[in-house]
Amino acid sequence: MPLTVLLLVVAFGSQTLHHEAMRSLVGDRDLRTVRAASSSIEREVTHLTGTIQLIAREMGDQPDFSSIRFTTDEIASTFEGGIALYTRDGSLIRATTTELDWQTIPALVPDPFKASAQDDSTPAFSSPITPPGTTQSYIFLATQTEMGNVLLGAFSPKNLIDVTIGDLANSGQVTILVISPKKPKGDFDVLYRAGPSKMDEYVRSHPGITEALNGESGINYYQGSEGEHVVAFTPIHPVGWGLVIEEAWEDIASPYLISTQSAPLVLAPVFILAIFTIWFGARRIVTPLQKLEKQAAGLARGDFEAIRQQVGGIEEIRNLQFELIDMADKLKAAQQSLRSYIGAITAGVENERRSLARELHDDTIQALIALNQRLQLISINSPEAQKGSLSELQTWVQQAMTNLRRMIRGLRPIYLEDLGVVASLDMLVQEMGQTANIPIAYKVRGQERGMDAQKAMSVYRIVQESLNNVIRHAEAKHAWVELDFTDSEVFVQIRDDGKGFVVPANPAEFPEKGHFGLLGLQERAEIINAELKILSTPGQGTIITLQVR
Repeated sequence: MPLTVLLLVVAFGSQTLHHEAMRSLVGDRDLRTVRAASSSIEREVTHLTGTIQLIAREMGDQPDFSSIRFTTDEIASTFEGGIALYTRDGSLIRATTTELDWQTIPALVPDPFKASAQDDSTPAFSSPITPPGTTQSYIFLATQTEMGNVLLGAFSPKNLIDVTIGDLANSGQVTILVISPKKPKGDFDVLYRAGPSKMDEYVRSHPGITEALNGESGINYYQGSEGEHVVAFTPIHPVGWGLVIEEAWEDIASPYLISTQSAPLVLAPVFILAIFTIWFGARRIVTPLQKLEKQAAGLARGDFEAIRQQVGGIEEIRNLQFELIDMADKLKAAQQSLRSYIGAITAGVENERRSLARELHDDTIQALIALNQRLQLISINSPEAQKGSLSELQTWVQQAMTNLRRMIRGLRPIYLEDLGVVASLDMLVQEMGQTANIPIAYKVRGQERGMDAQKAMSVYRIVQESLNNVIRHAEAKHAWVELDFTDSEVFVQIRDDGKGFVVPANPAEFPEKGHFGLLGLQERAEIINAELKILSTPGQGTIITLQVR
């Protein structure tokens, strides 16, 4: 996947660079084109200016056109509307054609007559004007003669531009716009428009127009309805016009270049294949393996049923799960066998303890009782000098009997079968509290209900071992034993305020940490299918909870 993404980045990155290079190439070409077209129009405008000045000089001091060398046709080839001579006050003297109503022109073009009043002989161009009675738009070029009259020449800007750069407009791809400024400032007239784009719909805000009228030259890009367009603009200096050409640069790109732009798309199937491979791998390999990993972790914690839920995936993963299920079955069977074996050993130990307790009670205790009685008889008939020694010996025998009885109760809780768990634990708590000199509180909630001998013995031994751990290791000042009887369960809790410890996450780690007593508690709980929980925090004591069903 990273390699595929890298290839896509490289491919489409190169396509972007190629796109920018082509865009810049077309822009540079259009800029050169618009400057060349502007130069051609400037030459034509210069030719018009030179022609009108030549005619004015040839007229000399003549009040008509009799002295000029140009024929009417030659004048018409340059000035389509013809030329006309006026006095300074705007009175018509002579005109070469009658196509225009020359009498009305001074009112339409007042600026040349104002300039002539100031003896300004510099040729001046008017704004585009459509004289009355005509449909043709003309620009009037004015200059002064030696006699101070005003000479006007009328030419069509559309014809002039069309003759000059018409071939460029006929290419069918380039849109050409020639504009001239007019008052108020910021407004303009469209002198010429040709090409496929509809710039007349938005000419006032079109890119390049304002720049060209301000005398700037350059290129611009904008996103049109038909794609991205490149706009090249430049001024036409002698007359202050602006020339703008526009085209959708992608339309002129070579088909081979367009093909090279599409070349990176061949990587699309590779990318789709990579996505499908990743999807397949995630769905059929990664996800099943993650599920199997969680189930294996549950199996390690002793949850043998978790591994049986099917994870799917490819055949190898399913085979691996079947192997784990088989291993779990064998491990469960081995655990059951081990639990039965431990149960048998525990039962054997309890039987041995019971037999030993019976032997000590029936033989040794009875012998000590008999010895104590004989000492009492001997003490009665013995001299006074020997009675102190006999009394001391009798005290030792009684102390041995007391210790032996406590040992017998530890080996065999003699009241468990007769009085039940509650009474037996009460006696155990009192005896261990007195022996260890630690206050142990004992509390029972609920109505006591009977339980079989194995469960009763296991509960007794778990409480006994837990209290032994409190006395030996916890350094506690207080301990508590609580029994809670419900209709279906018995809850036993042993807690202390000792130093606490870090409880291993898995009971299998108890031997590694040296907690063999806790391992014994866990095994006794498992034998009777009870749930044992051990909670402890360093410095905050320990809580052992047993739930018996």
